[in-house]
Amino acid sequence: MPIAGCIYYLSGGATPSVPILQHFRLIGALLNETTALIVLWYVLGGQGKTWSDIGLKPVLRDVPRALALLLAVNVAALLVWFPAQYLYAVYAGHYLTPKSLTSMFGFGISFLSIAFACLNPFFEELIVRAYTMSEVMELGASRTLATVVSVVLQMSYHLYQGVANALILMVVFSVFSMYFARTRRIFPVVLVHLCLDLRFLVKGLF
Repeated sequence: MPIAGCIYYLSGGATPSVPILQHFRLIGALLNETTALIVLWYVLGGQGKTWSDIGLKPVLRDVPRALALLLAVNVAALLVWFPAQYLYAVYAGHYLTPKSLTSMFGFGISFLSIAFACLNPFFEELIVRAYTMSEVMELGASRTLATVVSVVLQMSYHLYQGVANALILMVVFSVFSMYFARTRRIFPVVLVHLCLDLRFLVKGLF
């Protein structure tokens, strides 16, 4: 569904602006992501695994780890963003302008939008990163290949956000994947993803 949605937006699709339709979109997204996580739980059970086998084992120390990871994500994004902007300006004669996503995701603050912002990090990080990378590495692949697979998969349904936003997201997802490959802990990544989603939700108000 996320990949299908990305294709829809890339082909010129628009989102409904009527509030009640926005609510239906959020309800549909919540049902879709909840169902996907239930399927993941079922698959793990069928493999004789638990959530901890894919790195979901929250402890209090994950909070400072998440803060450090959030700092690393922001620093990495800046280190890539400024040179990329300079090189693009030299080539094209102007800077990259991030695509505004307010009209696409302008849900505003509501129970449904907050619920979605809280659920989405678990949906993405547990499926696209923790489970996918764990499975790839268990098949004998290197941590580097598992990182690439995870980032490519996650980027595949974020490309509609435009070149500038996609560049930043690629850096963020790469840092997330490298962190997980090194530590095999996913909860700090979920916490940082949650912070970023909530920041985007609040930013849409201004």
